[in-house]
Amino acid sequence: MKKVLAGSFLCTLIASSAMADDLTPLSTGFDTPETLEPWQEHAPEGFTAKWEAPRIEDGRLILEPRSSGWFEDNQAGHLYHQIAGDFIATTRMEVVGTNADLPQTSFSLAGLFVRAPRAVSAATWTPGQENWLFFSVGTAAPAGEPHYEVKTTTNSLSTLKILPSQTGPVDLRIARHGELFTLLARPDGGEWAVIDQIIRPDLPHVLNVGLTAYADYGSVAPTYPNFQQYNTQGAVTENADLIAYVDRIDFRRPVTGRLPIANIDAPEFLDAIAQRRQDMLLD
Repeated sequence: MKKVLAGSFLCTLIASSAMADDLTPLSTGFDTPETLEPWQEHAPEGFTAKWEAPRIEDGRLILEPRSSGWFEDNQAGHLYHQIAGDFIATTRMEVVGTNADLPQTSFSLAGLFVRAPRAVSAATWTPGQENWLFFSVGTAAPAGEPHYEVKTTTNSLSTLKILPSQTGPVDLRIARHGELFTLLARPDGGEWAVIDQIIRPDLPHVLNVGLTAYADYGSVAPTYPNFQQYNTQGAVTENADLIAYVDRIDFRRPVTGRLPIANIDAPEFLDAIAQRRQDMLLD
């Protein structure tokens, strides 16, 4: 009886998740300037612009940050859609330096960014309320070497990881299942690999999900910890040397829902769900 019930539950769970996917219409390449129209840009009133205006060239989105960074209460560039519930966001991009294969300034990266919505302006901003995570590629420290950067920020307290990467195009992916965020990467010509997993039960049901790019933390560091000065006046100097070329970004719903809590007596259907989830993440 347990096998029948477990199998029935699994089929129902997968079938309900496989209904018409409301996120796929958000997926896009960047063939024309009009593809940017549905996007929202993080640009608080009274804050200085932290990147050049995003633009389309030769069928790709160009992100070119000024000296900037997402760190604690420091804010940078962000293009996003608001997404409720679980999602899988995947982008294909390449990060280069203006005069080399990679930027030569520290913490110069671009990638996927997920942020708790927060309406701020220079007049209303208060510290200690930033909640987000990102997964980016480029160069961190030491500068000029290929890295992934994984950063999670809770109430403006940032924790980061720097992991080895490679130059050239790469696919990045963030998948949300409730409080669990799985970060995957696929180098050009390679296979998907799980880079990290982050548990964030504090993040709300609705999140801003999209892209970021930032560069040259060395020019930002002298303002630390005067976040208001940095956000409203910018970095001390401008030495950013990063250009991110984004081919496309795709959104979809996971085909399995969140694992149930009461599962001790149902190992067989849990194995089936786990396998289905793994297949979905690596697709």
